[in-house]
Amino acid sequence: MWAWWSRTAEAARARAAAWRARHPVPGALAVLLTRTVRSVSRTRVVGLAAESAFFSLLSLPALLLGLVGTLGHMEPVLGSDTVREIRGWMLGLAASVLTSDTVGSLVAPLVDEFLDGAQGGMLSVTFVVSLWSGSRAMNVFIDAITIAYGLDELRGYMGRRVLALVAYLGGLLFALLVLPALVAGPDVVHRLLPATVGYLHLLYWPLVCVLSTLAVAMLYMLSTPVRTPPWRYLPGAVAAMLILLVGSAVLRVYLDASFGQVTIYGSLAAPIAVLVWLWVMALAVLIGSALNAETDAMWPTPRTAAARARIAARRHERARRMVERREAALQATGAPGDALVETSAEMAARMWRRLSWGEGRDGEESGEARADAPPAEPGDGGHGPAHPRGDGRQEPGASS
Repeated sequence: MWAWWSRTAEAARARAAAWRARHPVPGALAVLLTRTVRSVSRTRVVGLAAESAFFSLLSLPALLLGLVGTLGHMEPVLGSDTVREIRGWMLGLAASVLTSDTVGSLVAPLVDEFLDGAQGGMLSVTFVVSLWSGSRAMNVFIDAITIAYGLDELRGYMGRRVLALVAYLGGLLFALLVLPALVAGPDVVHRLLPATVGYLHLLYWPLVCVLSTLAVAMLYMLSTPVRTPPWRYLPGAVAAMLILLVGSAVLRVYLDASFGQVTIYGSLAAPIAVLVWLWVMALAVLIGSALNAETDAMWPTPRTAAARARIAARRHERARRMVERREAALQATGAPGDALVETSAEMAARMWRRLSWGEGRDGEESGEARADAPPAEPGDGGHGPAHPRGDGRQEPGASS
């Protein structure tokens, strides 16, 4: 009886220890936020968001024209009323960026031409331009998210480009299906259910926010080379949506104060405002990915820990080969003097830190002491001697 009780108590203590290892402890939230801020600064999130915003703005006209041309061919399915509502929505969107004269003389005739059935060559050119610039912006997101997780060596250049193209095409298909519902959906619901006229608008924007959050979580899941439970991407997606909402509100106040009066920007004010909003959106998405990556670095899944261990082993092997080539070169040239040259252990430590981007990081002394030791074996849960951070670099020291 006593033996059974001892085994039960030991199993309960083991389960409690495992639960504490998987879940946050008091003070861990502050550590997580600190690591996220450092990751954002270290991975140049602000600059990458600007790059993504530029290519997104570059792809926006071609994207809208391509969607208009596609919707024009789908008029028998959608109905002429829905197509006209979408036309009015797009012209209103253009009027918020361009002057009314430009919209009336240039944009409206072009939209009407595409809705009436644009020539195949023109539609193909706009589609190709949209694919190039849009997939380039998507590639920025995928690269940044992968680097934040420290898994950038698991996917090659062509793999990233193909994934960015597929993700952008999926986004186009999603927009093609959702755009008519967002534009014409409320009127259709009002006609089918007249009792919803008074309160349907209260559910419109919450539904848009929920769909946007799920879309961001899907982007995170597609960008990560290692599959993890889908719910682990939700904290970053929710944080990205909150940052976007707050940033949009602050941007609205700033633009009203800056451009509400006479502005020196003139007709460039609206495009600049759109570019800044795209930058805020990209910044929110990348900050959310950094939060997810640092969460996974502190409480890793077995798959991500094993993947980081494999990457660490590759980097350690490259450092060892570099040291061997250096020693072979010294022997071939007959260079004398161990006192004038680094020892093999010192060289291996320096090469290891350089390959793992570990210089100037917290716990560097600990990393120098262990740099010439092989990294942890895959499957150790990420708590071995070379536990990596979530930013693509090896973190010297034990796990968080």
